[in-house]
Amino acid sequence: MSKQAIIITVIIVYIIIRSLIIEPGSIKITRYEVESNELSGVKAVFLSDLHLKRQDYKRLDRIIDLTNSEAPDIVFFGGDFAKYTDKKKNMKVENLAARLTYIRAPKYAVLGDDDWHSNYNEYMTQLKKNKITVLENNAVRTVVRGRYLDIIGLKDITMKDVNITKAMKRTKMPRVVLTHNPDIYYDVLDDVTLILAGHTHGGQIVIPMTAPLFVPSRYGAQFSSGLKTPKDNKIIISKGLGTDKFPARLNCKPEIVVIEFIRNGSGRNTR
Repeated sequence: MSKQAIIITVIIVYIIIRSLIIEPGSIKITRYEVESNELSGVKAVFLSDLHLKRQDYKRLDRIIDLTNSEAPDIVFFGGDFAKYTDKKKNMKVENLAARLTYIRAPKYAVLGDDDWHSNYNEYMTQLKKNKITVLENNAVRTVVRGRYLDIIGLKDITMKDVNITKAMKRTKMPRVVLTHNPDIYYDVLDDVTLILAGHTHGGQIVIPMTAPLFVPSRYGAQFSSGLKTPKDNKIIISKGLGTDKFPARLNCKPEIVVIEFIRNGSGRNTR
């Protein structure tokens, strides 16, 4: 074998190991600052697309530990706790929900398309049983650090019965919209403080110096990940914590999103 062939083989093996083992098993913390006078000083964590297999208890415990290390005031879940439509391959819902109680903050969630296709009723039942508020085209008003906050949760857009008007009814600023799929962005006509979404996984495979090629969004790479402001409302799209049917990540590490709300004009949107 020539020297060139050996180098190419080593590179290919490295990419395979990195994409199938190293990156999917890692977790990074991505931090954003979002301006809001009403919520200044509030710290939130956003966890999306956990896609937990039956044996993923160590990974879940690591996610919980990293979340608690941030000492958040509130935690949001963007759906897709399930990895497979076959519920027997997923982590038992009752075990998942019970473990999430170790997160030391109020918790709010929406469900994703994989949750719907896997075991929708059980996710709803067990999450609520373990004091995680699940929102579906409705809203709840809570108090965080002495400030009122309206949290609006939307059904997954792929289920075709999302009702933004119903969900937003009788809410007021500050408002956080929680949704699984970012494609709902342009349908949110009211002013909101922030929209949180997942689903895209950042594209999972990202070639350096190029945009992600395969993003499950009608808007393509525009909605792959990060903080976006296509119109007036801000949206943060998480790269998620798991993988979907294709179990690889390259240049797209799983992430826990940490959001610090700051006074208007006192900092940058992201760091």
